[in-house]
Amino acid sequence: MKRPRVVDHRVRVGRERSARTERRIVEAALRVFAERGPDAPVIDEFVKAAGVARGTFYNYFTGVEELLHATSAWTTRQVLERIEQTSASIADPAVRLGVGLRLFFRHALRDPVWCRFVARVWTVGGLELPVRDLEAAIRLGRFRVPGRAAAQDLLFGGIRQAVQHIGEARVPPSFGEQMTEICLQALGADRRRIAAVLAHGLPELLAGGPGQAEGADDRGGAPVTARSA
Repeated sequence: MKRPRVVDHRVRVGRERSARTERRIVEAALRVFAERGPDAPVIDEFVKAAGVARGTFYNYFTGVEELLHATSAWTTRQVLERIEQTSASIADPAVRLGVGLRLFFRHALRDPVWCRFVARVWTVGGLELPVRDLEAAIRLGRFRVPGRAAAQDLLFGGIRQAVQHIGEARVPPSFGEQMTEICLQALGADRRRIAAVLAHGLPELLAGGPGQAEGADDRGGAPVTARSA
């Protein structure tokens, strides 16, 4: 009866070791992509940055494109999901979206590597979360726009440009608040609702999965890819 327990323990330890290695590769990829962009790096750069053998890299990823996809999904989707969890108690979708914007920009200002990665790559996972709030706010008349598609393009185009600016230059601490106010104004939110967003106490992001609280490690655990699942 004891032998299966030993096997289970070994399997669990092996999986944990594999997850740590995968996370090390993805964390290194985040830094490399942030500095070099999505097209310049080659496999050897990730291998060197992660401190793993070339063969180990191929145990997890087939190449740069798959690694880029995994890194994008891991780093951005988790942040947006944690923003959703943190602001879930806000009933008004317009206020919830606005507070989410403030949290997003604060995260970008606090984590320059993540910010540069998003600015250079802009393959963002989890966009269905803010889109849902945007559409709900339009449907309820909280945002007044001539068209949903145009509103979505304006919002995400503004966010992308702002993230690029944060990643490339020094911006004032109030930059995120300014961007949030401008985005809400452009979406036709009324003054009272904008004031409610800016006055809302901004909590720390809830920890996501095995990750720690914001300020320690905002990225959480490694993703599970098709090759390591």
